[in-house]
Amino acid sequence: MSNNRHLIEQYFASLTGQSDTPISDYFDSDIIWHLPPAHPFGGPFIGLSAVLEMLGKGSHLFRFETITIDRRATIVEDDNAAVHFILNAKMHDDRDYCNEYLFRFQCQDGKISQVWESMDTYYQYQAGMFN
Repeated sequence: MSNNRHLIEQYFASLTGQSDTPISDYFDSDIIWHLPPAHPFGGPFIGLSAVLEMLGKGSHLFRFETITIDRRATIVEDDNAAVHFILNAKMHDDRDYCNEYLFRFQCQDGKISQVWESMDTYYQYQAGMFN
């Protein structure tokens, strides 16, 4: 297993609660996180503090204990990785949420240096996530 594949596997293990390592441990201090242009959070988010603040903005959207991630594909080539997954959860008003995501990661020196996050923002709008 390549070092970058291992890094991404460990990141998702932390994201899904299979590891106690904070996700911030996988990020470069100068990380850049890109969201789709239509996303209400804006971006890009530059630097570890800005990225963690952005990730925290979404904490009110879901009941954390209901989140599951079904990874469909992980592709790693050199310093780039792409992960296609489906995120299922209960929203705080108990409605079901199911959306497809694609994260592209750039890895550098054993850390995640950039993330491009793609998801169905229209689905999020229809679900009333940001009203």
